[in-house]
Amino acid sequence: MIPNIENFYERIANEILHALPDSWQKAQVNAIFYGDSITWEPEYVTVAGELKSLDISMNLIRAFKELRRAFKDAGQPLWGQALFELEPSGKFNMKWGYDNCDEQGDTIWNEDEWRRRHEDRAKRLT
Repeated sequence: MIPNIENFYERIANEILHALPDSWQKAQVNAIFYGDSITWEPEYVTVAGELKSLDISMNLIRAFKELRRAFKDAGQPLWGQALFELEPSGKFNMKWGYDNCDEQGDTIWNEDEWRRRHEDRAKRLT
C-alpha cells in the first residue's frame, strides 16, 4: 500500500486540468521511465474528436517522479511506465507498466522502439 496515494492522483489530475483548454473529451499522460531519462506522451481529445498534444508542467513531472519514489519507499515493485487517463467528469484511471523493465524498475532502452513510438505518435497527432 502506498501512503496518501490519493494525493498523488489529485496532483496529477490537477496539473493535467491546468494544461487543458475549456472543452475536451479525454486526456492522458503516458510516462516512460528509463535509467537516465523520461519520455512523456501527453495528449487530449478535443470536443470535435481531434487528438492534440498537451504541454505539461514541471509540477506534473515532479508528481509522477514523487509517486514512483513513494512506491520504492513502500517496498513496492517499481513500474517503468505509467498511464494516467482523465475524463471531464473527474473520473480517472492509472495503469502501471512493468514490461521490459530492469531490476531497478526502469524501462530498458531500445532506440528502435523509442523511434517507433514517436513516429506512431506523430502520425496520430497529425
